[in-house]
Amino acid sequence: MNRKIKNLLALPIVIIFVVIVAVMLGNDDFEHIEDTNGADVYTLQTITDENIINMDIGSKGIWEETNNVTNLKTYSSEKFSGVYEVYNTNFMGKTFQVEVDNFKLNSGNMKYVLLVNGEIVHEFKPNEPNQIYMIEATEGNISLRIAGESADFEITV
Repeated sequence: MNRKIKNLLALPIVIIFVVIVAVMLGNDDFEHIEDTNGADVYTLQTITDENIINMDIGSKGIWEETNNVTNLKTYSSEKFSGVYEVYNTNFMGKTFQVEVDNFKLNSGNMKYVLLVNGEIVHEFKPNEPNQIYMIEATEGNISLRIAGESADFEITV
């Protein structure tokens, strides 16, 4: 086959490949979880602690931004649902400290938790600024996870 025919045959294959990738990336089966307990009650209704620990559901609608000057990370959304891990590390040391500069929850239901070795050890409170939690003499896996049901929030850590 000459080069021109090969190029003509390759074009439809490339187009099909691009369409398949676009469909796969656009296919989002995870639906938002509605806030069923009222605008002023922030307790999760559908997502359980087991869902948070096992991370057995997906998430939708979260934004992450890092401030290059202060090195603080901000997570936010106007409508977040699911479970999202914001931090995960294996740690061995004397102290591990988490500082939450801002945790503003406008609506929806939400939990922001610290896990050590697969166990929730602390829950940060929404709409309470400058929260600090320290773990003494620990080793193992440490993670921070957000769980939300149609949550409109902003967290800076």
